[in-house]
Amino acid sequence: MNILFLSPRLPLPADTGGKIRTFNILKQIAKTNHVHLLCFSFERTDQDHMGNFKELGVQMTLVPVDEPTILEKISGVLFKSIPFSIAKYNSSRMRQEIEKILKTRSFDAVHVDHLHMAHYKDCFKDIPCMLDEHNVEYKLLERCAQHEGSLIKKFFYQQQSDKMRVFEGQKTKEFNAVFACSSEDQKILSDLTSGMAPLHVIANGVDTAYFDTSGSGQDKLQEEDAIVFTGSMDWLPNDDAITYFCGKILPLIWQKKETVKFYVVGKNPSTAVKDLASRDPRVIVTGRVDDVRPYIRRSGVFIVPLRIGGGTRLKILEAMSMGKAVVSTSIGAEGIEYTDGKNILLGDEPQDFADKVLLLLNDPQRSQSIGLEARQFVCGRYDWNIIGQTLKRIYGEAVHVQ
Repeated sequence: MNILFLSPRLPLPADTGGKIRTFNILKQIAKTNHVHLLCFSFERTDQDHMGNFKELGVQMTLVPVDEPTILEKISGVLFKSIPFSIAKYNSSRMRQEIEKILKTRSFDAVHVDHLHMAHYKDCFKDIPCMLDEHNVEYKLLERCAQHEGSLIKKFFYQQQSDKMRVFEGQKTKEFNAVFACSSEDQKILSDLTSGMAPLHVIANGVDTAYFDTSGSGQDKLQEEDAIVFTGSMDWLPNDDAITYFCGKILPLIWQKKETVKFYVVGKNPSTAVKDLASRDPRVIVTGRVDDVRPYIRRSGVFIVPLRIGGGTRLKILEAMSMGKAVVSTSIGAEGIEYTDGKNILLGDEPQDFADKVLLLLNDPQRSQSIGLEARQFVCGRYDWNIIGQTLKRIYGEAVHVQ
């Protein structure tokens, strides 16, 4: 099939959860189809990645765009009838590029990556369109409002959530197929649309060959008392998770084991997160790294203290694939069909979370056992190649029905 793949941003470098999902879904589709990637370009270096897509057999068209100014953001939040995070991707230049491509090529299907590109569904009246919902967007904003301390910020998060709920409920009903990351997200979207959206679960996955249990030299050395968190630190749920963990949970761990080091690995940490490291040398904030695997390998426990989220946490799948024991909140592990106590440990209260981390640090055999179970679990269910087969089947059914 010929497939047009619409994305709000270039998925390389794959340094965020969203980009990782987009890139791997794109790779799976490109295995058996001719794919044309059309996306916005926010970085001058985006053009440098053309070779990577050429290797996949993917044609790429970039539509340059600038990030909105602070005044445009404020105006958009206050006065737009749709959420600002959606409105900023509604571009006449993108519509012109779509029209231009449709005049020169015919497509059997259109893959719309993220709800943020759902504006363009009306450009493809006679072509089957699939929407990939990385998160239930209104629910994500709603959770931000619930955990926000500032009354002003809480108001605006809730305002944007209410607008998103309307937009999301309308748009998801317009597509031939809508992909949710988990059965939980599928149920929320089904309730939102009164069962009128054609929903399918396309889970997040992991490259189990890349995130494996091997390693050599210093990378394979495990620090005796080290824990680690990985993720893009400019994403609010991750920033909230780290400030919450350091404020409420880490002091409880240090009461029992004061030598524990905590690695925060991810790009663009906020000033508040960097200040945590400046106040205590046991907190190490790395910023962006080329490879997260050495930090995961050398740590005894991988933590996911998320209080806000949606979809499926790729970071958990990566750690599990590497045979690492994970301690997470229930929200952090949402969307993964885990077995608590067997391939992951859950803790939703600060003391419970701290106790689970200490249990694993103090019992290496238990930690290793949970890690091995986790590796077997993701290899059998969440490898991207397995997910790709499900995606191929749904595409075939949707296009055939059309």
